[in-house]
Amino acid sequence: MATNETRDFMGVWFKSVICSDPTTPAAGDPIRCGVETGIALTNESAAGTDLSGNATGYTSVNVGPFRAKFSCKGINDSGNSAIADGDTIYYVDADTPKLSKKAAGYFFGLARGIVTSGSTTTIEVDHIPSPGAGTLGTGTVGSTQLADLGVATGDIADNAVTAGKLTATLGTGFIPLDIGSLRIIASNVIGNTTEGMLLDGNTAPSLQRVNAATDKALRVIWAASSSIECQFPPVAKPPDLDGTADLTVHMMIGKDTNTDNTVTIDVQMFDGVGDTEAGSATAALATATLTEYIGTILAADLAEHPGFLNISLVPGTHTTDAIWLYAAWVEYTRK
Repeated sequence: MATNETRDFMGVWFKSVICSDPTTPAAGDPIRCGVETGIALTNESAAGTDLSGNATGYTSVNVGPFRAKFSCKGINDSGNSAIADGDTIYYVDADTPKLSKKAAGYFFGLARGIVTSGSTTTIEVDHIPSPGAGTLGTGTVGSTQLADLGVATGDIADNAVTAGKLTATLGTGFIPLDIGSLRIIASNVIGNTTEGMLLDGNTAPSLQRVNAATDKALRVIWAASSSIECQFPPVAKPPDLDGTADLTVHMMIGKDTNTDNTVTIDVQMFDGVGDTEAGSATAALATATLTEYIGTILAADLAEHPGFLNISLVPGTHTTDAIWLYAAWVEYTRK
């Protein structure tokens, strides 16, 4: 047992490891091994004198719950800051001493003593085992811990986890658009046909399998020279939609040939009732290969939840190529 350790628990927390920091641990040092922190029980490479007969470069450590006396500095990420009993303590590789209130480090435990602002004092610290990747503790969540989780840096106050703290993936909302629910628009109205202007194998555009026998993917087909408008059912705005950020409509599109390689799809959008058209055209469908294309709806043309969006698709002039739409969805920024 390290001479400065005042209390420990089960030996299951004892390990023989090569420490990530410090370079050469001594018995009693606070240590870090990956995301785990703890205390060195032996000097590094003290073969035959520690708990496990360490090989060269290894140190016996305790990464479990214990209380020990450590040198701590009254400082946080912003500068000098006193340590109070119960404050969260972090381990910072580059600092001397290693322990302080700098939340940019790795979570270590809780102070059981007082250090005045800017001073360095030896106090007892309750070490709390690392929760694992992310090293999140019971105190402030710091930039290093957030980086381990892949989210934005900075401290998060209680009840203040917002979309700004999420990765781009987690901060992006997703609304699927069912291509099978598209309605054909003729002269700006839904016609009174047997199909109710829903697409099927007989309509123009049509909804068909790629190959009924060998390829059962569905797709909407605008035949060459067909630029008929089709509209999705109203898209209800989700409560977490950020109306101050752009919204995008995504489509997976292919063609039978690539002769009309400048044709675009006009993604038309009307917000609610009484709005004016606020969509945009995709980039040119410049390949026959199945490709993702995007139409952008500017934030200036969006209102906040509640509400709904009316989205329709109008192919540009294409006299030779048939256009194939396989899937569509909306992506938006969460607030």
